[in-house]
Amino acid sequence: MDKGKLIALVEKSPELVHKHDREGWLSLFSSSAVVEDPVGAGINRKGKDVRKGEDGLGRFYDMFIGPNKIKFTVHQDIIIDNEMAREVSIHTTLSNGAITEVHCYLVYHIVEEGSELKIESLRAHWDFGRNSIILIRSNGFKGIVASIAQFGAMIRILGLKRVTKYLRVMYKGILKKGIKAVNTFTTAVNTKDEATFTRLFDAGATIEFPVGNKIPAGVFFKSETKDLSLEVSGLRSGGWYTSCVFDAKTGGDNHYGIAFFQFSPNTKKISSARFFWND
Repeated sequence: MDKGKLIALVEKSPELVHKHDREGWLSLFSSSAVVEDPVGAGINRKGKDVRKGEDGLGRFYDMFIGPNKIKFTVHQDIIIDNEMAREVSIHTTLSNGAITEVHCYLVYHIVEEGSELKIESLRAHWDFGRNSIILIRSNGFKGIVASIAQFGAMIRILGLKRVTKYLRVMYKGILKKGIKAVNTFTTAVNTKDEATFTRLFDAGATIEFPVGNKIPAGVFFKSETKDLSLEVSGLRSGGWYTSCVFDAKTGGDNHYGIAFFQFSPNTKKISSARFFWND
């Protein structure tokens, strides 16, 4: 897949969001595209979940993009095959003037549809509950009014059933336990504590180090951690994922990037870990 075209496609998204070009933004997505923003708050499907003549992705735009002024600051981009991971800050001015900024990690999955590249999925990893509190604390009464107005608009545009699914992200998922597990993972790697490391993982768990190089978790500890030094920061949980930025030193090389840890809803243990970094 042409890396230049992939980058151009992804960069079109914030550009068209800023311009409030609804049809242009929707055209970036494949016919079967899904957007999960934030991860854990349910999926918005293109051409699905039709209500009042609008598909799920169109309603997502009308709710969260159309009424607001949105500006992206990109901190890093990492491309591996047909995926791009982005670390961004999204600065949003809501319709009543309340301001919020979300620091998040995005993962785009790109496919070819016809003769064009399209976004097949976009998943945004950020802490909805934490940012809802910050919105009110930072904006005072204006933040409270904005929150109430947004809730009413969500019911009107998305429907009560979809809103119920959306709000579950505040209490359902790995949440703080995921952050604790990733910190424990980091300590176990750095101290070469195999017993603690093993207890963190679900049966059959894999680690991609980097993405595309999939290794069973047990094999990873024995083969990859001998000289590995790892630091993580910016941890946040959403749904059954905990994500972060990391700095890894191994074999005389430094790798800086974004990592995504997925947890099993049944065992609450890590089922996969994916480390994105540029060569």
